[in-house]
Amino acid sequence: MTSQIYISKLKIKHSSILLFSDCSEIPHNLQAEIHFQNTWLNLTHPVTCTSSGRQLICSIDTDILEDYDGDWELILRDPASDTVYIPVLNSRVRLTLILGRHFIRKKETVFFPMGGASHSFLLRCRRWQKQDLLSSRIKELSAFGIYKLFGRFIKKKHIWLVYEKFCITAQENGFYFFEYCMKNQKNHVYFILDKASPQWDYMQRYRKNIIPALSFRHILYLLTADLLISPDGKHHAYAWKPMPNPITRELNRQKLYFLQHGVLALKNVDHLFSVTSSSSVDYFTASSEFEKNIIIRHMGYSPDKVPVTGLARWDGLHDTSDPTQPVILLMPTWRSWLEGQTDEIFRKSSYYQHYTALLNDQDFHSYLKSHNLKLLFYIHPKLQEFIGTFHSEDSQIELYSFDSIPLNQLLMRCSMMITDYSSACWDVYYQGKPILFYQFDLEQYNETNGSYIDMDTEIWGDRCTKQSELIQLIKEYTENGFQEKPEYAKMRKDYFAYIDHNNCKRTYEYIKSQGY
Repeated sequence: MTSQIYISKLKIKHSSILLFSDCSEIPHNLQAEIHFQNTWLNLTHPVTCTSSGRQLICSIDTDILEDYDGDWELILRDPASDTVYIPVLNSRVRLTLILGRHFIRKKETVFFPMGGASHSFLLRCRRWQKQDLLSSRIKELSAFGIYKLFGRFIKKKHIWLVYEKFCITAQENGFYFFEYCMKNQKNHVYFILDKASPQWDYMQRYRKNIIPALSFRHILYLLTADLLISPDGKHHAYAWKPMPNPITRELNRQKLYFLQHGVLALKNVDHLFSVTSSSSVDYFTASSEFEKNIIIRHMGYSPDKVPVTGLARWDGLHDTSDPTQPVILLMPTWRSWLEGQTDEIFRKSSYYQHYTALLNDQDFHSYLKSHNLKLLFYIHPKLQEFIGTFHSEDSQIELYSFDSIPLNQLLMRCSMMITDYSSACWDVYYQGKPILFYQFDLEQYNETNGSYIDMDTEIWGDRCTKQSELIQLIKEYTENGFQEKPEYAKMRKDYFAYIDHNNCKRTYEYIKSQGY
């Protein structure tokens, strides 16, 4: 049995967070613990609960908590009735968190309270960021005030706001759609980009329509835009995992045209983007009727909100592979259970052990060298902090972080791709190049993520689970000049509605048809 208990007051005292609740209608002998929300790490610590008159006081000592990136949830239990009480922030406390700054900083780590699902109490831990400074909070409140006073006048500009992951890149579907708009004089379209982005200099050719990330203008346009357009969710449009603030709350109410990061099939994302999720979107682009049916059937979207346009970045795809200098692109996706973990934990994972074994296989090195093969290892952006744990002494193997080179360049340059579950494989498949699926942890992946297809019968490339099998397949494709097998080529018509260079145009026309 579960019940709720409302937190009416919150205080920060040294390294502890004190939560105050009315205990007039609940038992006085509650047992409390705080649990880390990670399926891979089972971390739980006791929490001190005391009664003072009509108040129940829970004291969370952050000194005893591990500083892994993630959220801690507080659970209170009555041992007599086995009733579980979920602490919920009342409206006053939520407002206090939004307007104030409540956190505990420890060097480069910060703990701060926030509301989770249904306003349940969560304690978030992450790295300290520049947007945590007091100056950023002043900027937020100032922009919010201007928005409340003059927002209706700014809205008359009918702004479309485009961005990509963390507002740090301009190389994905968002960039290609934005550039299409610029080349076709759609001047009410703006792109948010961090000045530290590798693409910042290039994007200055569109200077009037480029908005620096976390600037006053960025915040104000977020609040007043007609439409957000992105291959990522709304939470990528502003500060990543921010402390409670008035901007994020308003941002959640904005309309989003979802350009998609990649085609749906290999990874179940119902929990992220379904109409009932916290990251639901208003318009969901699709690449085929096959994909549209997934979005409608599994995520609950109305058919008229799922246009079949194709991905914007495919307009810029053209095969640049060189048969005399073949390149194999190794591009595994991320693992949710590894995000934000320490190097020590990461090194113990099967993910690290399998890929580092491949990168350091001496016989494989010899084969690459004898056949003049390059292996490019591109680590997923959510795991980029671990790129330093990978190394190879072989000159034929190159390692890339996600922001070091535009991904589309690698996708066009490669002769073949090796992945596990990455949706980027669709770009390679679109070009008619072979794909190998290295799925050594399929059982764990299915338990944690799952997919929309049968990996045995519906996949469009050879799959394997062992390193020896993978290397043998690499040799086979090398010997046949990296030719795609006929059975996989035949499947392409089922997965792509269009193979042309009009995806951006179809996307723009659809958005206009919706009244924007």
